[in-house]
Amino acid sequence: MPTIKARALKELDGMNTSTSAPHAQDESTAKEMFKYLKDLGHPLTGSEIIEYGKAKGWNGGFIKKMAGWADKVASGGRVVVKHPGQLTDELKKYLKG
Repeated sequence: MPTIKARALKELDGMNTSTSAPHAQDESTAKEMFKYLKDLGHPLTGSEIIEYGKAKGWNGGFIKKMAGWADKVASGGRVVVKHPGQLTDELKKYLKG
């Protein structure tokens, strides 16, 4: 797994993964991050999120939502970002390494 994906998964792990529905700002961060990773040529897939989330003990609903959004973005689908601007330049720099 490319380092950028490992960093993205770590970022998701820092969210409140014990709930079935991510906080609205976390949702926006995740969706923007999935788009950013796709634009860089490293789309994060739902299966990668499912595997990682299960290993980390995330809530099943949280995993399902994140995996669904990741797959939708990776396949070129559209997701609505309700709170744009959550993916900061600092976070982009961290993801790139």
